[in-house]
Amino acid sequence: MRDTSCDFCADALNILVLQGGGALGAYQIGVFEALSEAGIQPDWVVGTSVGAINGALIAGNPDGERLQALEKFWYGIAQPATSMGAAFHPWERSIARTSAMVFGIPGFFRPRPLWTVPLWQSFFGEPPSLYDTEPLGDTLNRLVDFERLDARHPENVRLSVGAVNIGSGALRYFDSSHEALDHRHILASGALPPSFPPVWIDGEAYWDGGLYSNTPVSWVLAEHPHGETVVNCYVIDLWSSDGKVPETLQEAQLREKDIQYSSRAGEHLNLLEENQTLRMGIENLANHLPESLRKMPEIQEILSMTQKPSINVVRLLAAARPGETSLKDIDFSRATIDARRGSGYDDMHEVLSRCSQFAPLPHNIGVIVRNFTRDVDGELISLSTPEASPVHGENEGDLPTQAVGS
Repeated sequence: MRDTSCDFCADALNILVLQGGGALGAYQIGVFEALSEAGIQPDWVVGTSVGAINGALIAGNPDGERLQALEKFWYGIAQPATSMGAAFHPWERSIARTSAMVFGIPGFFRPRPLWTVPLWQSFFGEPPSLYDTEPLGDTLNRLVDFERLDARHPENVRLSVGAVNIGSGALRYFDSSHEALDHRHILASGALPPSFPPVWIDGEAYWDGGLYSNTPVSWVLAEHPHGETVVNCYVIDLWSSDGKVPETLQEAQLREKDIQYSSRAGEHLNLLEENQTLRMGIENLANHLPESLRKMPEIQEILSMTQKPSINVVRLLAAARPGETSLKDIDFSRATIDARRGSGYDDMHEVLSRCSQFAPLPHNIGVIVRNFTRDVDGELISLSTPEASPVHGENEGDLPTQAVGS
C-alpha cells in the first residue's frame, strides 16, 4: 500500500483522518476518489461519526471496491434519490431536510413512535433518542466486510473510530490494531444525541465522538508508528471554522454549529509541531554529548522518545457552500451529495497536482503542515504561514507551509 506517484507521497505510511459532519461527509467520497486516482491508498483511516462510517466502508473493502462501497452507501441513502436539474436544487434540498426529520433516511435511521420517546420519563424501556439507527447497522453489515476490520492481520487497513463514554465523559478510540471492530463501534462513533441512541459496548454506553473532538488528529499523534521513516497524513475537515458575525437567528444557528464542530485539528497540529521541535532539539543536543554520557541508561531512555518519523500533513478544509443553513448536515439530496463529492474531488486533485513541488523533508525538519481551502472566488489557497516556509527548492516558495525543525 505504498504510493510512488509523487515525491511527497513516496515510500510513506498514508493516514487518512476524516471529520464528522453528517451529510457533509459526501465531500470525503471525492477526496478518496482523487487519492485513489493518484495511486494513494490509506494504510490507516481514523474517523469520527460520518467519518467513521466512511472509514469503515474504505477499510472494510478490498482495494478496487472501496469507492464502489462509498457510492452504494451514499446513493442508497440519497433523498430524493435523483435530481431534476439545477433549477430544482433549492426545492430538493428543502425536501431532503424535511424528509430526514419527519421520515428518517432509509438504510440509515428511522423515527421512533412519538409515544415511545422518553421525553420526561421512560415507560417503555426505549433509549433516549428521537430516531432508531438499526437500519444503519444493517447497511454496514451488508456493505462492510468486518473481518477486514482487524488490523492485527498485517494485510488489513487499520481503522480507528472515536466515541465518548457517556458515564465518564472520556473519549475512547476503538482501534482495529488492538481489537476486532464490528458495526456497534461504528454506530457508537456516530450516536449523536438526542437524535440517535447510545450504543452499548462491553457494558459501557457511548455517544458520538464529535461531542468531545470532531477531528481525531490527537489519536494519530498518540499512536503513529515509530518504525516508519515518513508519515503522510491527510486531514479532511468538513466544517468551516471561519465565518462572518451573524445578523439573523438562522445565521446564528449556522455559525454556532460551525464553531461547535469545526476542527480542533489546528490545536492538535500545533502540539505536534511543538513536540517535533522538542524532539529535534533533543537530538541536536545529544549530538554534542560525549559518548560516555550518550550510553547512560537515563540518556538512552530520553533519546528513545525521539525515534519518531518525519510527518507530512495536508489539511484540507471544505469551503462553505452558498445558501447553507444550520440543517446542512441533514441535506442528503442527490444533488447536494453530488456537489459535495465533486468539491472534494476537485480540491484534493488540485492539492495532489502540486505534489511535484513538495520536496522530501530535510534531516532537520520533523513536520511540515500544509493547510488548504477554497476562497470566496473559488481559488484553492494555502492558509499556512509564508514566513515559516523552508527553502526546499526553486518552487517551494510558491507553496507556503508551516515547517518545524531544529
